[in-house]
Amino acid sequence: MSVLTEADIRKIVAETVEQTLTKLGVDTENPLEYQKDQAFVRSWRNSSEAVKRQGIITAIGIITTGFVGLIWMALKGNAQ
Repeated sequence: MSVLTEADIRKIVAETVEQTLTKLGVDTENPLEYQKDQAFVRSWRNSSEAVKRQGIITAIGIITTGFVGLIWMALKGNAQ
């Protein structure tokens, strides 16, 4: 039984990581492109969250305005 040296272990780990990343669709020859892709996905996610947040705020504003208008009309109708 042979003993693995640190260099052997490093080589095995490097090859395994490269194979795994390749299977996941990462171009291991061009890591900067992968980093740009991940930055784009993060930016896209942040934009999507901002749109969702603004949509919820807008919906709450519309509902609140409707209720205030309903109360106003009820009070105005009782005043006549």
